Amino acid sequence: MIEYKLAIGDVAVSNISTTYTCYGLGSCLGVFIQDRLTGISGGAHILLPESDSNEIRSDKFYSVDSAVKRLLYQFEQLGSNLTYLRAKVTGGANVVGLTVDTGLMNTEALIKQLTENKIFIAAIEVGGKYSRTAQYKSDTGLLTVKKPQINDLRVY
Repeated sequence: MIEYKLAIGDVAVSNISTTYTCYGLGSCLGVFIQDRLTGISGGAHILLPESDSNEIRSDKFYSVDSAVKRLLYQFEQLGSNLTYLRAKVTGGANVVGLTVDTGLMNTEALIKQLTENKIFIAAIEVGGKYSRTAQYKSDTGLLTVKKPQINDLRVY
């Protein structure tokens, strides 16, 4: 089994059993996608709802649109026809209580992107005011979400 610890802007896709982990998901989102037919899986740690004109690094995908586009490209490169994709999503909190809720904007943008690409959302655990740590295991399809501040652990 391979393991990816996804930092902000990271996208990873694999065709073998993989564990994807995102630490410190505040307003950021962790999205984990699996092709139910081929077993190909992927994950991303997303920071922003929209592309920034300064987003020039070819190895980082900070926005919803660039991360989803990269995930789908990598899925296709590994042989997925994108028909049997399902996603699990977590994060999108408003941890500092700002009036501009970036977490909500991220969530809305991601739901829109997934829906437009006909990706079924199998689980979504977003919002609130606490950060999360998320771990997705492709061999079981389970997403574990921890909110250490309130001693909360959930499995989706």
